[in-house]
Amino acid sequence: MERARVLLLDAAPGALLDRELERLLGHGLDVTLNLRRVADRGTARAVWGDRIGLTDFDPFDESSLLAETVRDGLGYDAVKSRAGVPPRAAYLAETTGTAPARRLRVVGRAGAGTDHVDLAAAARHGVAVTHTPGSTLTAGEHGR
Repeated sequence: MERARVLLLDAAPGALLDRELERLLGHGLDVTLNLRRVADRGTARAVWGDRIGLTDFDPFDESSLLAETVRDGLGYDAVKSRAGVPPRAAYLAETTGTAPARRLRVVGRAGAGTDHVDLAAAARHGVAVTHTPGSTLTAGEHGR
């Protein structure tokens, strides 16, 4: 069975990044990390480059987000954001269509709220939307 592919749109801060990546890999996921908001990209590449995929793009630019999500026709099973990157209707339609090998099935947010997602479009395209309220507060406490 193929491993589920996950695109981390923005990284957990500091040492939490390592914990997050270890947990995702521990669940057998195929992880790609967007380096755009990683403070020390060189260290992230050195430590994780042989275990996960790495990319660098602006996830708030809708065309860049779509291009990365369907790059090489692969697609992702899930995307995860901390900052509330807004998956809109066109993005959800493209990432769940026939073009990518993997249809987007989950949009997750590490934080409160799902109002950044076009929930009606997500429902139409069979994409689950999840969030973890309080996780960014916890992240800040662990980062001290």
